Amino acid sequence: MAKLNFKNKWVLITGASSGLGRAIALYMAKKENANLVVAARRTERLEQLKKEIQSSGDSKVKIITIDLSQPKGAEDLFKKATETADIYAVINNAGITFYGKTEIAHLDRFEKIIDVNLKATMVLTLMFLSWFETKGEGAVLNITSAAGLIPTPFQLVYSASKHAAQAFTEGLRLENRKSKVVISSFAPGGIATEMLTKSGLDKKHGLNSPFNMKTERAAKLAVKAFKKKKFLSVPGFMNKLMLFLVRLFPRKLVAAASELAYRP
Repeated sequence: MAKLNFKNKWVLITGASSGLGRAIALYMAKKENANLVVAARRTERLEQLKKEIQSSGDSKVKIITIDLSQPKGAEDLFKKATETADIYAVINNAGITFYGKTEIAHLDRFEKIIDVNLKATMVLTLMFLSWFETKGEGAVLNITSAAGLIPTPFQLVYSASKHAAQAFTEGLRLENRKSKVVISSFAPGGIATEMLTKSGLDKKHGLNSPFNMKTERAAKLAVKAFKKKKFLSVPGFMNKLMLFLVRLFPRKLVAAASELAYRP
């Protein structure tokens, strides 16, 4: 099976202002010679990323400032992106989390998590799938999470949104198995990003914890798996081992172990 080739092609990356999205953008530009449409809420961060990429190579970079938690955020991004460039691939990376007890007092924050992690991913995937079908080629990578494969108390709504995004991505690929459009998922464990520090999760598992992968390595593994058109890629030996072990034990025991690992 031929690998995806991103050279001189336009790739849309959401959540590109920081963390894994930023690292993927840098890797795509420097190692894959891709042109990029980078999207996020923080224009200044995107401008810095654009300057860094264009100062060290020939990749073109275009910026779209967007808030995917807004009701029409995903639709607006699709419209702007397809008007901006001839998109060849989409990496749905944007995501937010909440660390703490799951209570009604945080409902507004939970709704935003669902809007960004699940709704925007679904809408963008479906809109680009249809658009790529018309073109006769294209590829979508949805960044899910190991928390989308194992229940994660105290990150419960994040975990639930990633479970749903994972199931959606796998099922959609099977529904379109005869399509020329590639649909893949990448489910990392912890990554040392500002999402951990903003949520307070770094106080439980520090950024230098062996359970938190460096962004550069995660980005490299994500792109390599995407190029190979992998159905699902889980990076890192510890993450693979964990997912293997949880299949051997009852779900109740797995959930209890996860609760202990994430209990504040």
